[in-house]
Amino acid sequence: MIDAPVENAYPKAHAPSRPGPYLGDMWRQLPLSLGLLFGISASAQCGACLVGDTCTVDPPLPTVCPLMPPSGQVGVPYTLDVTFWIPPSFPEPTTQLNVVLSEVVLEAIENIPLGLTYEASSPDLTYYPQENPFGCVRVCGMPIVAGPDTLRIHVTATGTVGGIATNRPYTFSLPITVLPAAPDSLPPFAYEPDSLCAPAEVLFSPFGADALGLTVDWSWDFGNGSSFSGPVPPAQTYADPGTYPITLTRAYSAPAVALVSISSVNGSWCGDLDEPNLPVVGCLGQPDLYFTVTDARLGQERSATISNSQSGSWSSPGIALGFPPFTLRLFDADALSDDDELLLFPFTGAAGTYPFSVNGTTGSVVVSDQLWATLVYTDTIVVHPTPSLEFVFDPENALLCVQDDSSNIYTWFLDGAAQTDDSTACVAAQNGLWTVTAVNSFGCASTASFLVTGVGVPELAHGGSDAAIRVVPGLGLGIRQGLIAGTASIAWFDMRGSLVGATTAPLSPGTESFVDIPALAPGCYGLRATTDRAAMAGAFIIGP
Repeated sequence: MIDAPVENAYPKAHAPSRPGPYLGDMWRQLPLSLGLLFGISASAQCGACLVGDTCTVDPPLPTVCPLMPPSGQVGVPYTLDVTFWIPPSFPEPTTQLNVVLSEVVLEAIENIPLGLTYEASSPDLTYYPQENPFGCVRVCGMPIVAGPDTLRIHVTATGTVGGIATNRPYTFSLPITVLPAAPDSLPPFAYEPDSLCAPAEVLFSPFGADALGLTVDWSWDFGNGSSFSGPVPPAQTYADPGTYPITLTRAYSAPAVALVSISSVNGSWCGDLDEPNLPVVGCLGQPDLYFTVTDARLGQERSATISNSQSGSWSSPGIALGFPPFTLRLFDADALSDDDELLLFPFTGAAGTYPFSVNGTTGSVVVSDQLWATLVYTDTIVVHPTPSLEFVFDPENALLCVQDDSSNIYTWFLDGAAQTDDSTACVAAQNGLWTVTAVNSFGCASTASFLVTGVGVPELAHGGSDAAIRVVPGLGLGIRQGLIAGTASIAWFDMRGSLVGATTAPLSPGTESFVDIPALAPGCYGLRATTDRAAMAGAFIIGP
């Protein structure tokens, strides 16, 4: 933002007369927050502020708490509650004349940091100290441009000093600083779950407030080969363990005043104390031109001054247009008298050229879309491995084991019942469905099952010389064997020995019995059929 001198910055319609020492001194002690009080109740975005009703001083004098606003930081949500106290009457510190304020009205707030706005407790931009001396304002948003600046609060006060009525505008200044973004500032996004185990499905969501009055484009890179444009991406899958870099880029843009050109001005600047209009000689001097742009929320920006000229231009004055519509005012800056208003021109703020010719002042405003800041955030997520469970069954010693990892903690179940005495990688196997859960040092868990059969019963080869297992479309799995009679527990396994499915079916020696099985992926499978007297094993193939 261009930091121009602010003395006599008002147009004639709002320009202050030179104040006497009484009211002028009083206003010089009234800080920022009184101006912020009035806020914009329409389309407010900050929420209700909180009043701290201990914000008083003795002897009474308009007071705000805290006296200085804290610094903001680029990319970090900013919220500030400011309480003000304006006593209904108080002695002016220098003259001791009694000051009585009946009304204070906000006209504009200049140099609000880009990305912030405000909301006040007064709904109509007017405050009446006689009715309630307390009020508050909440400043909120997310600043996106670093650097120092000066907030300038333009108000009009109505009241009496020593019984004499007065109605005057004033400007107050307060330094404010936005610090650059820092690596240890609030992270820009969250993800869940907190503990990630492969394969992991991760949900990302952005953190905090956003820059108000600007458009933001979001760009995500998840480190897994996927990207996304938008604030809330779909769930991301991380199939394998590892460390994945995450990058979120936010590009903030808004229309901006690219050029203001003045080709001619009307004669309103001539005839005051600074540029007198003398008989015969005419106007002495030339106007000193500057302009202001005011938005719909009473935010205002001011240009630099072009001295002693009736024409000129300002290129890229650094004025963002965040809250339309807007009003352009052109002035002649005067040192001895009130500033002269030479132009009042409303415009929408959309990109384009806006020519004007108003009361003899001509020129144009050019608005273009502008990228104001690009903030890049990086983080990493770590996806941990899950235990890999491979079963090894020793039927001769009735021992069932899984591959051992000394960091794993095992929990075994037999037919759904927890085996509290078994917490190692091996168990003394009994017939039935065994399930084991392994948890590693990262808290990642895997579960697998294995059907143990044949423990304590004779193993009868593969069912005799005429045994055969085949898949018959429409009928299921055909089992022909010559040894087992009666109802058998039948289970089939993949090539790793992990249970795929199980059922019961009657088997007869020398007769092909059909067993209904679910659809299986192509591959080779093992089968075991067991009764209380014998067991048999075989294999079958599911073709493509």
